[in-house]
Amino acid sequence: MEISKVVIERHDGDTFCGVLTYEHDMRQQLLTWSFALNEQRKVVLLLYPSTSAMLYPEVQQYYRELADAILGAIGQGVK
Repeated sequence: MEISKVVIERHDGDTFCGVLTYEHDMRQQLLTWSFALNEQRKVVLLLYPSTSAMLYPEVQQYYRELADAILGAIGQGVK
C-alpha cells in the first residue's frame, strides 16, 4: 500500500471531503472520503471505495494508514 496523494476538495467549518489516491498490488485506486466532528466533538470519518470492498479488501486492511493520511492532510490544511 502506497498513498500517493490526499486532496481536500471541500471545507466548511469542521466538515471536510476529498479524494485519496493510492497504489496497491500495482493498481491505482481512488478513495473518496468525508470527515466531520459530531455534536460530542468526536471524529466521524467515512471512506467510500470506488470499487467493491469485497474485491479490494485493502481499504479495510489498511484503514489506519488511510485514516492517518487523511487526518494529516486536514491538520496541515487547517493551520
